[in-house]
Amino acid sequence: MTRMPVAFHWSGGKDSAHALGRLLTDERYDVRCLLTTVHAVRDESTVHGLPTALLQAQAAAIGLPLRIVELHGAGLDGYNEAMEVETRRLRSEGITGCAFGDLEHSDVLQYKEIQFAPLGVKVIEPLWGMSPQECSEDFLASGIEAITVVVNAAVLDREHLGVPVDRSFVRTLPAGCDPCGEFGEFHTFTWNAPYFSSPVRFAIGDSERIERRISTSSGDQEFAYWRLHLRAVGTRAR
Repeated sequence: MTRMPVAFHWSGGKDSAHALGRLLTDERYDVRCLLTTVHAVRDESTVHGLPTALLQAQAAAIGLPLRIVELHGAGLDGYNEAMEVETRRLRSEGITGCAFGDLEHSDVLQYKEIQFAPLGVKVIEPLWGMSPQECSEDFLASGIEAITVVVNAAVLDREHLGVPVDRSFVRTLPAGCDPCGEFGEFHTFTWNAPYFSSPVRFAIGDSERIERRISTSSGDQEFAYWRLHLRAVGTRAR
């Protein structure tokens, strides 16, 4: 059986690691590389705020090359354009599938299929079809180790920051909070997994509360979150 060459869109968080773990054991696919987006000026990932050095350390532990797409605008400005350029480059190298760590209730599959189909690339979602509870249980049983690095201040307290995502953590989540954090309740950093050659070494820095005004379809909204700064061991502290 010929396996489909795939690029995996890597965030560095737990759902990404969970989806990649399932993909690596699926004989239909041949994962060729990891792909991530970073803010060029801040040298960190676009959503989780992870230093590029930690993303590189994760890729080294996984044993896959990391392809970095730099964004130079504010927020996710220029994301679609930059991703199209990189996807065309991947397609020219024989990649025919792009995989993600989305859950079904995040409602992004159709959007991504519209985005990638014209480029001749199939969208693959290893976690699709699982309920939040099923996905959370499967993750907790997977052996993947992660800590929280961002929490939505409207949903979770500062005490939820920098802690392992385990059964104890899930039990502390308030009613209505998605156990996978799929609606932005929390973001994570994966530092170990059964398919890592060794754990990623990192150091915990300061935490800070960040408040931003974000434009939405229903108007401007205030958004506050707690963020934990991490660094790869051996790099200069922030």
